[in-house]
Amino acid sequence: MHGCALFRQDELLMFVEDVGRHNAIDTIAGWMWLHGVDGGDKIFYTTGRLTSEMVIKSAQMGVPVIVSRSGITQMGYEVAKQLGSALFGRATNRHFICYTGFERFEAQPEPPRPAAA
Repeated sequence: MHGCALFRQDELLMFVEDVGRHNAIDTIAGWMWLHGVDGGDKIFYTTGRLTSEMVIKSAQMGVPVIVSRSGITQMGYEVAKQLGSALFGRATNRHFICYTGFERFEAQPEPPRPAAA
């Protein structure tokens, strides 16, 4: 099963699970179209790998920030770089890798935790 979600900042707008990640993103794209939702200020999240097709579909939805719990493919990286999308992979808890679109991301590093006694 793959899960996909659409966020506006920290607000969950839509979540769907499907056996195929492409079906899940297509469901979100259809929901956006049916409800007239613009993707310009949205974040797309998926549990599946970010392939070039997933990045292209996100761009067609107008979503500039793409996040995956899994990894990304080389072609996914290349397409995101060409499109100017922000691409994050291996996102779990507070850890992630930002592959492209650093300028879209504003965050302060987490302060060091005190050493255990």
